[in-house]
Amino acid sequence: MTASPVTAAVFTGRPVHELVRRHARATPDAVAVTGEGRSVSYRDLLRRADAVAGVLRAAGGVRGLPVAVRMDPGPGLAAAALGVLAAGGHLLCLDTSEAGGRSRAVLADLRPAFLLLDGAAPAGDDLLAWYRDALGGTVLDLGETPETADDLLDGRADDRLDEWMYVAYTSGSTGRPKGIPQTHRGFAQFMDWFTAEFRIGPGARVAQWAAPGYDASLVEMFAPLVSGATLCPVPAKLRANPERLAAWLAAERVTHLQTVPSFARRLLEAVTAPGARPPAGLGCLLLAGEALTGELADGVRAALPAVRLVNLYGPTESILAAWYEVTGTEGGRIPIGRPIPGRDILVLDGQDRPCPEGAVGDLVVRSPYVTPGYVGAAAGDLSAFRPPPGAHGPDRFYRTGDRGRYAEDGLLEFHGRRDHQVKVNGVRLELGDVESALAAHGSVAECAVVAVSGRHRQVAGLAAYVVPRDPAAGDAVPATWRAALRRWFGRATPPVTFTVVDRLPRTAGGKVDRDTLRRLAAAPDTPDGTTPTPRSKQYAGMRSQES
Repeated sequence: MTASPVTAAVFTGRPVHELVRRHARATPDAVAVTGEGRSVSYRDLLRRADAVAGVLRAAGGVRGLPVAVRMDPGPGLAAAALGVLAAGGHLLCLDTSEAGGRSRAVLADLRPAFLLLDGAAPAGDDLLAWYRDALGGTVLDLGETPETADDLLDGRADDRLDEWMYVAYTSGSTGRPKGIPQTHRGFAQFMDWFTAEFRIGPGARVAQWAAPGYDASLVEMFAPLVSGATLCPVPAKLRANPERLAAWLAAERVTHLQTVPSFARRLLEAVTAPGARPPAGLGCLLLAGEALTGELADGVRAALPAVRLVNLYGPTESILAAWYEVTGTEGGRIPIGRPIPGRDILVLDGQDRPCPEGAVGDLVVRSPYVTPGYVGAAAGDLSAFRPPPGAHGPDRFYRTGDRGRYAEDGLLEFHGRRDHQVKVNGVRLELGDVESALAAHGSVAECAVVAVSGRHRQVAGLAAYVVPRDPAAGDAVPATWRAALRRWFGRATPPVTFTVVDRLPRTAGGKVDRDTLRRLAAAPDTPDGTTPTPRSKQYAGMRSQES
């Protein structure tokens, strides 16, 4: 194949921390961040950021080095992030709620010279001691760092567009987190499109819902700050509580919220419950990270008709890649739409040839803003970045592992992942289709389905974890759900066991934690015949025997 560059000219704007500084100069008294019991102006935010940069320079400098920041979303995290970038370092944000194996693996992989805190570490948290003793790193407590004077607002121009801005870690296929860097140029180009397309500017109030450590959290944090809007970090205790979050959105007059579809489903139920007060100020709901169903989209459109509903798609390797605005009743599969400017999405067959219109193939992102490659232990893994034969030009390629097709209207449709496709009793199934069939039943609030391995790594069956709308209802039983699957799949209905749970486990990024569910499905039963799932009831012996 031959491929011309995606863009005629590479983005030549300014890094995001310079854009924040520009707003601090133009509107110093405007509210930049709410949180910590008060509102912080752009002037005060930049004072704190410059103080952080001064501390890092005094400690030996971080130009070109990774700096870990372990703080809850709020003014402190925003100032620390800006300070690291101003000092020439690149960000590694850590989730404060995760102090175990994942954080250790990330720190050991990237080995940042400094780890920044906003106050003393909580008692019993041994991650910091391990970081100091095992890695020889330096912990800096910024809680007592004095703010700088106003004259430091006149920072020098920064020409480091092609240096790294941050490293985000996602779960790799080996089970170890995989480091994905992004350049200042790539992130700034995305911000330029994102803020313009979704009208983020003075007067907008943008929620930071995603947990630190994920690129979505950086998007949510910087989008308002580069455009003169107000950042509204969601308090940690509200992130997973849809009822309390709905009330918070209304009280804070949030205009823009980004979350994952599975949580949006719970939030929709909260805002439509009897006596609930819908978030009247919400003007834009951005959904990403999981497939968006027509049933959920139609529910949002019916309950919140004034809200702009957008389906976002793309891997961390390119920040995002495609988008689609839902404007009417969809019913079935929601498209992922058209490529975001600066990106193109190819649909290739098994021989890396372009698929004809309507044919399902592998989705490959082509862009100058695809990450230059993994870091740390995964640095040598270049298989996902292999360009198709005949490709030329400055663009990079990323093989997403997703499947999709271009429909007749030119819109791109998502058709699942290669690793979510399973063959049971000789029949190939997409796990997302099984989940959709279950979720469509009125007794199911949300669900997730994982494969259960048998001998020789073959799939022996499926395990469905179901959160019922009313656990006491007579139809919230496996027999009902199995019948729903039979109506959908007929003779191809796979063997399924059902586990009722109060809630699905989630990653810090808000997605359903399928790795945990797979471990639970593979774990042997406990002596009393139940699966070791907190607050769950296992329906043992209910496996379907149909082929």
